[in-house]
Amino acid sequence: MKGMVVYKSWWGSCKRIAEAIAEGLMETGHEVRLVAVEEAGKPDPSLDFVVIGAATRWPGAWPKIKRYAKRFTKKSFAGKPFATFSTGGSVNTDEPLTQASEVLYELLEARGLVALAPPFKAAIEGYKPPGKGEDRGTLPDSELTRAREFGRELGRKLSIGKPYST
Repeated sequence: MKGMVVYKSWWGSCKRIAEAIAEGLMETGHEVRLVAVEEAGKPDPSLDFVVIGAATRWPGAWPKIKRYAKRFTKKSFAGKPFATFSTGGSVNTDEPLTQASEVLYELLEARGLVALAPPFKAAIEGYKPPGKGEDRGTLPDSELTRAREFGRELGRKLSIGKPYST
């Protein structure tokens, strides 16, 4: 199957997660185009699936990636599989904020696309919000490993036509 992994990264961690997911998908035999949202262009209706993600902007997702997700219309993309991902500093806290992957998931689901998996959330360790320090945090290697496995899981589900069910 042919698909696209599109992302919006701020400091590079989300790009690394997108690359790992794309690698996992390609390892399972799928053709994948990896592209930053700024270079994505109009969504191609010939795609078989889409994976979309972003660094979390408190709360939720960057406006540019939300606008892009809204371009997947019911007319051209209804029934096609999708997955979402994000990076965030509050993923593993007691009170995590809404993650970009959750916002994007809702946008795509509302447009009639079919989820392959729940939103993938990669944790940034040591991140401090603006005004509370300059630490951007670090993306642990374990999160890249999880992202690659997430891509493989998506690839297996695409190969057998099995969507995610809540």
